[in-house]
Formats: sequence, structure tokens, C-alpha cells
Amino acid sequence: MARSERQKIKLLKIYDILRTETDEEHTLSTNELLERLRDEGISCERKALASDIALLNDYDYNIKTVHSRSNLYYIAKRELSIHAIRFLIDATQSAAFLSRTQTKEIVAAVAMQAGSNKAEVLKDNVLCFDKLKHSNDETLKTITELDRAIEHKKRVSFEYHLRGVNGREEAKRDSDGKIKRYEVIPVSLAFHGGYYYLVALQEGRGIAAYRIDRMRMVQIEKREFSLNADIARFKNGELKNIMSAFGMWVGGTQTVTMRLLNEHAGDVYDKFGETTRLYPDGDKKFLVTVTVNPEDPVFLGWCMSYGKELEIVSPKPLRDRLLSMAQDICAMYSKK
Repeated sequence: MARSERQKIKLLKIYDILRTETDEEHTLSTNELLERLRDEGISCERKALASDIALLNDYDYNIKTVHSRSNLYYIAKRELSIHAIRFLIDATQSAAFLSRTQTKEIVAAVAMQAGSNKAEVLKDNVLCFDKLKHSNDETLKTITELDRAIEHKKRVSFEYHLRGVNGREEAKRDSDGKIKRYEVIPVSLAFHGGYYYLVALQEGRGIAAYRIDRMRMVQIEKREFSLNADIARFKNGELKNIMSAFGMWVGGTQTVTMRLLNEHAGDVYDKFGETTRLYPDGDKKFLVTVTVNPEDPVFLGWCMSYGKELEIVSPKPLRDRLLSMAQDICAMYSKK
């Protein structure tokens, strides 16, 4: 780029240098800032620098000046606070659908929003106990493709891969042994329980949810779809019905009443929300009514994990289901 051309981006470079290298604890002096500009092939006089920074402040770029023999400058306010940046880093670290490579790239980019001096501190000062990461480096690309398909009302097709007992990923197959290729109408993307899902309509089968990190060979089809009643129904709020407290489990929901010991009240609030109503049932127990999918194996396992300290009061078919599960478990462990 010619020198005269570089002068045209002087204001951008001033702000970019300050955004990258400064904060309240790390400033740049007038001489240092002029030197950085010279390194970029941009000339600037001391008085012009002060005028340029004043102009940037006129447009709310929040550059603070510490007045001295050689003024000191730093970015006082950023689009994201340190707390917000830390939260985004933590969320990225704990997102199981991201590969380790994608996690590292996103964390580095987010941390740089705090400036280079604090970026390394933020990255190093995070303890991530959730180390579960998947190996699919195409997940973010897949999300982009699905967004495009939804925006342009196009169907999508893909293979769906699961990891077998041998530890290798294998594509799901039809009954004749051929690799199965799904073609669906994409409705929405949903983040739940550390994973991203594609919520889609399958002709003849209704609504379904697919883990995006398990999708491979994603292709946007030429066939379009219209915003029919089924899609509108989910867009207008019913999508949350398949996002239960226990994960993305597609199926019908039902009102279930449970009796638990008082010491488990916090667990119920954590699982179903702080607005959940609990009703005392004697001195040591309470009743609670929630809406769940009674066929969801994660919900059933959650109930079983409390042993005698959680009882399904109604409906009776669910009581019978848990009784049968308990009897099967007892029978298995009773074998010599």
C-alpha cells in the first residue's frame, strides 16, 4: 500500500493500536503511539495525534488521556466487559460440540476483545473441568450451512454418524446396509445441554432433533419449503416443548406429580426453574407438578437416582413403568 494510501487509514490504525495494546493498567505514551504508527508506514505529528484522538472521542470511541509531559492514552471502555468476556470464554470451554481446535481459536479471538495484555491472563486464568470435546472440526461450518438453508428456505441432506463400541464413528445405514442419507426441512438451531441441535421436520415422521456435531456431508438441496403450519407452530413457541430439562428428547409431554424429601427442593428448582411451585406434604416432604416427556430415558434415570426419596404420585402408567424398571434391576442383581 502506498504511503499516501496508508495515511487515509490513520484514524483506524490509532484506534486499532489502542484497542489491542492498552487498558486502564497498560497505557501508551504519545511517543510510543507515534512510533507504532511509523511502524505501520503512517506519519503523524504530536499535535495532530491529539486532534485525531479528540475526533475519535467525538464519535464515542472512549479513549482516555492521562495528561503529563508526554500524554498517556488507553481505551477506557470496550464493547464487552471483562466479566462478559470471561463468561464467553467459560461457555466456549464447556461447549462439548466444539472440537479442541475450534475451542482454542474461539477462546483466543474472544480474549483479544479485552486487549493483548489481558488476553493471556484471561486464557490462563480459566479452570475447565469439562474436558469432553468432540473431534469434528466441521461443526462451525455445518452451523453456517444450516443457517443459510433456514434463511433461504432450502431443504438439507446429511449423513448421521455415531460412535460404535470399537470407538470409531460410523454412518447410520438403511436396512439394506447402505449409508443412510437424511433429507429434512430445517426449522431452527437449538443450543441445549452443551450441544447444538438441528430441529427439523421429516416428511411422514414429524419433528426431530439431530446433534450437529454428528452430522456429516451436509448439503443444501435445491428443493425449497414454505412456512407451513407445522413450522410456524414451532417458530411461535412450541419449540421449547422438545427442549426438556433433561435434554433434546422429541416426543409428547405430560404433567407428572412427584413427592420428594424437603432436602431435594434445591435440586427441583435447579432442574425445572425457580418459578416452580412446591407444596408441603407433611413435615419432611413436598409435592411438585412438572411437565416432562415420560418416555425420556434421562428423566426416568433421574427419578431412579433418588431411590426411595422420590415417588411418582401420578400418572399411574409412569408409576408402573418405574416399578417395572426397579424390578428388572433387582432381578439382574439377584442373579448369582
